[in-house]
Amino acid sequence: GAEEGVIAALGQEFPGVPVYGGTAADDELNGSWSVFSAEAESGTGVSMVGVGPAVGFGASMLGPYTPTTIAATATKSDGRRVFEIDGQPASDWVYNWLGDSVKNEYENGGLILPQTAQSPIAIQVGGAGEYVTAHCAAFGKDEQGISFVDFFAPIPQGSKLTIMDSGSGPQTGYASALNQAFDDATASVDPRAALLVYCGGMAIAVGDNLNAGLQEEGFASKIGKIPVLGMTCFGEQAHVKRMCSET
Repeated sequence: GAEEGVIAALGQEFPGVPVYGGTAADDELNGSWSVFSAEAESGTGVSMVGVGPAVGFGASMLGPYTPTTIAATATKSDGRRVFEIDGQPASDWVYNWLGDSVKNEYENGGLILPQTAQSPIAIQVGGAGEYVTAHCAAFGKDEQGISFVDFFAPIPQGSKLTIMDSGSGPQTGYASALNQAFDDATASVDPRAALLVYCGGMAIAVGDNLNAGLQEEGFASKIGKIPVLGMTCFGEQAHVKRMCSET
């Protein structure tokens, strides 16, 4: 939950250096995520690798969704926690959107990532059809009993929220997005190895079709014999045009 602060600190220490990465996930969606390095493991730490100028590097970041006509405004929020949407309790708004699939969590609190995996919420940035997507994380109540909805990224108060649609992505393993990501990342480099950071929410939506995307003929032919290390994460960081590094 502290990625934005970490990225800001890295930006101060290493001005102009882009940051790419992923936030740790877990197997059971119970918050038991952690990171590790050669020396240690931590549930609250950050593991980093520096890539020097002698190594050619290409990267891309894609949110393979299209906006729907369903939109609202975050009228009261604090970081990743949203209390009101369009002037009503955020929990009511999300429940009215998702319905009985989140009834238990709406009434008792709890994670709702699986139910929103195919329909993240996005904030438009830059005024050019560019969106930053964020899955809903959980329902909850604060110490005063005020309900809220947590997200996997900060939701600035006053920002316009748009529900996105995943189209045929889950059925195809997001094959077209994988192809585009590869093309963008290799536009100026001849890759010798690749790191694929895959959204955990997308992986939940895709399920067993994940292999279909990775083995799709076009993508497989581009990868060829290039070694690929893949991981699923609960947040992705990248150097985004007009935004620098963001979650």
